[in-house]
Amino acid sequence: MRQNWFIALLFTVALVAFLSIIMGAYLRLSDAGLSCPDFPGCYCQILPPDKETVAGSGASYEVVNGWKAMAHRYVAALFTILVVALVVAAERMRSGARYATQLRLALLLTLIQGGLGYAILRLQLHPLAVSLHLLNAMLILALLWSVFLNARAVGAIYSERLPEINMRPWSVIAFVLLCLQLLLGAFTSSNYASLACPDLPTCQQQWLHDLDIPGIYRELSQAQGSYKGGVLNTSQNITVHLLHRYGAAITFLYLGVLSLLAMRKKAAVYRGAGLLLAIVLILQMQLGAANILLLLPLPVALAHPGGAAVLLLCIVYLHHLARRSKFSIYTARDKL
Repeated sequence: MRQNWFIALLFTVALVAFLSIIMGAYLRLSDAGLSCPDFPGCYCQILPPDKETVAGSGASYEVVNGWKAMAHRYVAALFTILVVALVVAAERMRSGARYATQLRLALLLTLIQGGLGYAILRLQLHPLAVSLHLLNAMLILALLWSVFLNARAVGAIYSERLPEINMRPWSVIAFVLLCLQLLLGAFTSSNYASLACPDLPTCQQQWLHDLDIPGIYRELSQAQGSYKGGVLNTSQNITVHLLHRYGAAITFLYLGVLSLLAMRKKAAVYRGAGLLLAIVLILQMQLGAANILLLLPLPVALAHPGGAAVLLLCIVYLHHLARRSKFSIYTARDKL
């Protein structure tokens, strides 16, 4: 009973983390990120004020955008409370040390996430702050999912061990590669460069472009009043967009090979994990192409980071299977 309660709480917190990622993406895509420029309230109020209250400040403010910003903060606050509850629950469990270290790390990353959220406001949507904010959220989700998978496996009785596979290094590389691609994707979106190349497979009807990476660094290292709407020129936006495309191609090829390797294993559980990874990978590439060809419709643009999160969870699951095959059969005495 206690084990089931803890597993259910883990799944709930991971679900809230996923919801928070989607809400953050919606906040950015609807240009509502600076609707409440102070923290933690909105114009010093717990609830978003009406437009008349803010009119005297000279700020451009819409009530609906204020609610978007504050709803995201409410969910973030709830998430923090739930992570603290997880840490406390793990500390009080008889075998909680198995999860306590990972959950403490999740709590630390959650506190860092709050600091990054504040930095986004202070730096007026600086692309680097926005990108790190999304990447850190994905890391928290992946960590919670890993703990959930481990907790669900403990106490289960298997008739036989999973066949040992040598895929742990492959899955670790896949995780790192996908995190880098997530960072590039967030950097592209936060620089408003998603439509810098509105055609496929070429960019602006050309196959080759000169990449202006030094210019991007120079532009973003200078103090700006606000980064809303982007501060890079056309050539620099094309560079950002193309880097994301190149990263997507490399990631697609590597994860495609990884999924094929998993599907070639004899155990059905590996084949299922590989097939799931392949399906999500193909859907994610289709969403990326649809964002370009359909000129970034909001539902598709929101589905893209959601698909990236699911892709990350698939890799964590595959790594979990490879790691579990290294250990002995779980027995009933392993229960909490």
